[in-house]
Amino acid sequence: MKNIFTEKSEIFKERKTSVLNTIYKDELNNLYTIRTLDYGNSLLIDVFDSKFNKINSFEHKIERKHRVAGGFFKESMLGFIEYYKNNREDKIEAFLYTSPKDKIKFSKRKIFEVTLDRYPSFLESVFSASKIDKNFRGNMSFSKSGNYNVFNIDSSDKKNEHHSIKVFDEDFNKLWEKEFKLPYKDKRFKLQEVKVSDNGEVFVLGKVYPKKKKEKGGNYHYELFKIVENNVSSTKISVEDHFVATLELDLTEENKLSCIGFYSDINENRFKGVCSFILNTKNNKIENSTFSPFTEQFLKDKYGESKDRELKNVKFKDVSYPEDGGMIITAEEFFLRATYVHNQFGGYRSISYNFDDIIVIKLDRGGKLVWARNINKAQTSNYFSDPLMSFGTAQYNNDKYLILNAHKKMGELSGGRIKFRESFLWKTTKNNTNLYIAKLDSNGNIVYKSLLSNKEEETPFNCRFIEQVSDNELILYGQRKNKKQFLKITIN
Repeated sequence: MKNIFTEKSEIFKERKTSVLNTIYKDELNNLYTIRTLDYGNSLLIDVFDSKFNKINSFEHKIERKHRVAGGFFKESMLGFIEYYKNNREDKIEAFLYTSPKDKIKFSKRKIFEVTLDRYPSFLESVFSASKIDKNFRGNMSFSKSGNYNVFNIDSSDKKNEHHSIKVFDEDFNKLWEKEFKLPYKDKRFKLQEVKVSDNGEVFVLGKVYPKKKKEKGGNYHYELFKIVENNVSSTKISVEDHFVATLELDLTEENKLSCIGFYSDINENRFKGVCSFILNTKNNKIENSTFSPFTEQFLKDKYGESKDRELKNVKFKDVSYPEDGGMIITAEEFFLRATYVHNQFGGYRSISYNFDDIIVIKLDRGGKLVWARNINKAQTSNYFSDPLMSFGTAQYNNDKYLILNAHKKMGELSGGRIKFRESFLWKTTKNNTNLYIAKLDSNGNIVYKSLLSNKEEETPFNCRFIEQVSDNELILYGQRKNKKQFLKITIN
């Protein structure tokens, strides 16, 4: 694979530990990084020029009862959302902080508040991140153009499920809000995802469980709600007699709604194929629904001649849209394994995090399976945030790119297949791995290239949280104790 270039920043040192939330790039090629410091006690915004020289920095202390849960970048402005728990009035207040990008001087204004007696779960979703929203943006979603953003406030009470939808324009002026109730008890409705279109329409996808159990099949259906200022409409999505653990909601390049998932005929932790539902955004009607089983060749590539040939514990990574149409889905087999370790004091329970095979799937515009590829991989670590685990993705033209750390001695299989696999004799470490980039073209053909030898690097680069800052530029963040560093990958 030619025309892949890398550039590293100088090492910079910080006494505090940090977690990278996101990176933006402006028209002058300056990079704006947002990081959380000291286990969430501070938010750090740094500005770097195109050569990774730091030109500005701002630290926002996060007080007790406060939580930062959203960040954004516009042409001349950057900002974030901070929530404050007002115990005296039993409510949560949302504040918008904005700054000109060239001065980094923030102003603050309140944009909405939520009373906790009406929406008790909003406290947990914002301050514990254990129930509804686990990402940096919290309950906030942006349209792809950035012209609209929506806050979804979930009730999570014992009565009927109800939500408050608040829609804002690009400057966070509230356009409208609507409270809507669902005809289901809260415990019967599991929220999947919330999206806002470039027309300001809000779509809410949920999984609905029946009042009484059936004997077979998925024992549930999905329902997609379309919410505009003066109306709420819905469409039921049947999984027939299959099991579909989750559906991923997205807006396609053709302004259709796609609901993509993996299905099985056995249970929710196993998968024999991919299912898709393509809906019209104007009337919420299903235009195409497809259940596409994996090919025999795909299963043979993955399992050989084994009779037990269904995927297990597959987790979505992302959905992207190549220039030739359709969509590309990446996923990973991820699971936990608990073991009891005996020692002289009795013993303890150990949890291992397993990041196994990568699955890449291409669907056509109607959601039908075009090809599926499996990349053999097995990685295990005793802590989830291990920077050497898992993989990152990027989309450029019609090609899908995967970035991952894997053993420096690659394995090649028949039929142009590759494997990144551990042995029972060793585990993935900085000393025995390289940073790789793999490319899948429009036909699913795979080539790969080693970018760095991790043994020679001062910081291991965390490929799992890669940021694609432009069509052909990717940024990785490296960290080892007090040493920090950035890596830029350019695809030409």
